[in-house]
Amino acid sequence: MRLLLVRHGETVGNVERRMQGADDPLTDRGLRQARDLAAHLAERGGMTALYTSPLPRAMHTAQVIGEALGLTPVPRDALVEISVGDAAGYRFEEWTARFPDEARRFHTEGVDYAWPGGESGRQVGERTAAEINRILQAHSGETESIVVVSHGGALAWIIAHLLHEPRDRWPQEHLGLANCSLTEVEITGDSREAVTFLCRNEVGHLSPEPDAEVATGQAP
Repeated sequence: MRLLLVRHGETVGNVERRMQGADDPLTDRGLRQARDLAAHLAERGGMTALYTSPLPRAMHTAQVIGEALGLTPVPRDALVEISVGDAAGYRFEEWTARFPDEARRFHTEGVDYAWPGGESGRQVGERTAAEINRILQAHSGETESIVVVSHGGALAWIIAHLLHEPRDRWPQEHLGLANCSLTEVEITGDSREAVTFLCRNEVGHLSPEPDAEVATGQAP
């Protein structure tokens, strides 16, 4: 089985570098990214299921992919991004300056810090691990590919889980996935004991940005 992990397209919150709540729409660029990825996956073929976080930015991305693949996205609540609760809409540095006591707790408590009105990193790690296990079990023994559309933080926890890493620290080395990047994992056997990462954070399927084309002398 191949597990294709996809981060949603660019959003307004990504551009403004704000901590995101549930409602954060794709930008025009984010929609282009989703279309590029959808075309790449359609050309490749072999996808039999498409799961997604139900948050609009992921669902919209998954719908674009699903249209290209002829698949209906299946929403799974456990694939949503970490809930930062009352901090949604703040830039991290703004939140730190306005709520210094909470910021100190954030740094002291690590993955056990629960955002006011939200959840902790450990909770995200546990729910995403359980969900990816359910998906893998549902497709155990299959040889084709499963697509999962989610979020940067949630996917970082999923990658850490597939690598059998502990949940007592943030999966820092797996953060920073690009919008509409593709991380491909080959899973053999009936468990995640035999896991091979074929690519991580692959973005070669995305079209060059207009500014980059102009800078290299190409037509805009």
